[in-house]
Amino acid sequence: MPSYDLIVIGAGIAGMTAAMGAVNSGVKKILIIEKEYSVGGIINQCIHNGFGEKFLGEKVTGPEYIDYIQKQLEKLSIEIMLNTTLLDVTREKVITYVNSDEGVKEVTAGAVIFAMGSKERYSGNVVIPTNGITGVFTIGEAHRIINLEGYLPGRNTLIIAKDKWGFIVARRLIIEGGNIEGVVIENSYEDITNSEIHNIIDGFHIPIIENSRVVEIEGNTRIQKVKIMNLKDNKIEEKECDSLLLSVGFIPENSMLRKLKIDINSEILGPEVVDFKTSLDGFFACGNIIYGENAMYMQETDGVECGVNAAEYIKKYIY
Repeated sequence: MPSYDLIVIGAGIAGMTAAMGAVNSGVKKILIIEKEYSVGGIINQCIHNGFGEKFLGEKVTGPEYIDYIQKQLEKLSIEIMLNTTLLDVTREKVITYVNSDEGVKEVTAGAVIFAMGSKERYSGNVVIPTNGITGVFTIGEAHRIINLEGYLPGRNTLIIAKDKWGFIVARRLIIEGGNIEGVVIENSYEDITNSEIHNIIDGFHIPIIENSRVVEIEGNTRIQKVKIMNLKDNKIEEKECDSLLLSVGFIPENSMLRKLKIDINSEILGPEVVDFKTSLDGFFACGNIIYGENAMYMQETDGVECGVNAAEYIKKYIY
């Protein structure tokens, strides 16, 4: 018999709710492995309301949502290993990890759920050189700096946005006493706006620079100025700023999937899944690892159904 009936890799909201779905479907012994010091993943950075309606019946902040799910996992006696780095996964479902308490250890699983999420990575969508100049951050880094570490990336900030997350961080900066020099978007505001974005910025008087692109940054050691080109008439406008936030790509954590030779979706760059099942028997995936960039435009995701499907597999082949 395997060490665990189910091992979930990643304790973001998808991994946590997948474990809930599995245990509520009859799976007995579950382990969640998480490399960070706390559960919740990227949603910990999101302190605006908009999460948890499916479980709570109302929308709450990201940390409130995570706190609720974590308490449910404690009630269900689901084991979670934090500060634990995944070293290897084999096709035979042998998982090797390391942490400060146990050192390097191997465990086996009846089934595995990948819920490692996605990370911000340069994907060629930002064409300005930024090497050697401080004050340049990604949107995700800015959320973490403001909401988790408690300081501003700069006092006068310019943001390159492509979705709601750029506007959310703009609003947050203003609330915390910062100044927004502008939010630069390549399309017209009408092309990307919706009721959610409108509600985010309503009353905050955030300057929006439409149909434009940042083409050059200037500064000695820290950014001091940017040049912005209007894409309709090619006119150049200069803006002084001490920080620049970039909307970069959101790419699934797929290195372990490639090692296992799991089929990868060429567009999303996450695993190909059918009912959350990957191409490798007994391996499932859920959350941002299967949605990639699309996750940025989704209202909310969870892994309950993935956990239910994994439970069906375990009850059929393991129990």
